[in-house]
Amino acid sequence: MLMRRPRSWAVSATAAIALMVAGCGESKVSQCNRLAEVVNQTQTFMQEFESEIAEFSSNASQVESLEDIKTAATQYITAVDKVVVNLDGLITDLEGTELNDEQLVTYRDGYIEVVRGFSAALGQASEAMGIVEGVGTEAELPAKIEESQQQTMNAVGSIQELSVEESSIISEVNAYCGADSVGGGASAPE
Repeated sequence: MLMRRPRSWAVSATAAIALMVAGCGESKVSQCNRLAEVVNQTQTFMQEFESEIAEFSSNASQVESLEDIKTAATQYITAVDKVVVNLDGLITDLEGTELNDEQLVTYRDGYIEVVRGFSAALGQASEAMGIVEGVGTEAELPAKIEESQQQTMNAVGSIQELSVEESSIISEVNAYCGADSVGGGASAPE
């Protein structure tokens, strides 16, 4: 099951400050800051998501009945679906972020594709847990859990691949915007 995803999503807040210190042209600085501001929205909703998934994990480790399992599955689905809605909102915000710098447009568009991938993979994870949520009897449970785990593993694989791509884009943006030259950079995974 998807438990926690390290937050490497955000262009560092330090990047915004570093941009001003680095002395880039105002146009590039303001565009870098605008992009960083939109991307950094993920920090708030990802912290909430991680908290909800931690609560799910705690509840899931204490299940005693089929109803407990279904309740935990519902909790997981609700948390994942909520972050998918937030990711879809982030895509809309990114698409609406005006950038004139062609390189920043390329980075933004690449990041949008990564976020779309995260949204789709998390949707797949939610559907996988829906298999468990829909179990009718305890006799069905082992087969449904196995089916759910296979779908979840596919989602996890996609998320891992997307995380690598995301980290690369963030590093490139930080380098392009001058954040790395002043000690900035992407947020370290927690």
